[in-house]
Amino acid sequence: MVSVIIPSLGGDLSKTLNSLNSGTVKPDEIIICLPNDRHSINNLDKYRNITVIYSNKYGQVFQRICGFKAARNDLILQIDDDVIVSINCLKLLVDTMKNSKEKISVSPCWYNSSDKFPLHQKKQKNIVMLFYYWIINGSKGYVSGELSLAGTNFGVNPLDISEDLFCVDWQPGGCVLHDKNNIIFDDYYPYTGKAFYEDLMHSFLLRKSSVGLVVNMRATCMTDITPRVSLGKDIYLDIRARKYFVKLANLSVIRMYIFYVIYILRSILLSITR
Repeated sequence: MVSVIIPSLGGDLSKTLNSLNSGTVKPDEIIICLPNDRHSINNLDKYRNITVIYSNKYGQVFQRICGFKAARNDLILQIDDDVIVSINCLKLLVDTMKNSKEKISVSPCWYNSSDKFPLHQKKQKNIVMLFYYWIINGSKGYVSGELSLAGTNFGVNPLDISEDLFCVDWQPGGCVLHDKNNIIFDDYYPYTGKAFYEDLMHSFLLRKSSVGLVVNMRATCMTDITPRVSLGKDIYLDIRARKYFVKLANLSVIRMYIFYVIYILRSILLSITR
């Protein structure tokens, strides 16, 4: 039996809810956690396995934790309200969890909902990119599923991976299956507002508590590509959150700042050439 936790601000969640309720394993409990009763979900009356709770506080991490605490089952899927899972995604994640002899959290492979291509780029081998990988991660360069010394994250592209199960340093927070015994119930995100890099922080804390992070490459989900962070207020919030994570994980602040110099220069160049 599986509980699903969805932190949300409300609105139309039908694509996510329909995909969860159409799979080969159907959750018996879906908990949507809203900040307060001023937010609501459209057309909930057609679903029988959904409960709405209120956290009385804004924040994706805090809302999700409120859902974790309310869940009845031992297996708990955290998922964002804009993610669509494939028909056998939840079954594959559950089977992976049940067959593991170690403490793990398991996530699917991600695809872009607009073109069905992998969400994360495969490793690039041209000289410019190899030099860039060296700048942010030293001699190791690009390593699928790992964190760089600059506190950036390398994604998992199926073209780079041959195994069905692949161990990683981090998991996108939009879709992860946990054992309730391994869940972190503390509100680990230190800021208000949008939770930049909370998935990196969460992944770090899980690994610190001896939970392995695994991707089942045959399980798939889809979402839209997140747009580049703008050079307005968001870039400050982005840098602030990543710096907090870099210090938390004892990575390189200097490499992080070099990454942002490159990022800002590239963003300016892209805006000029459009």
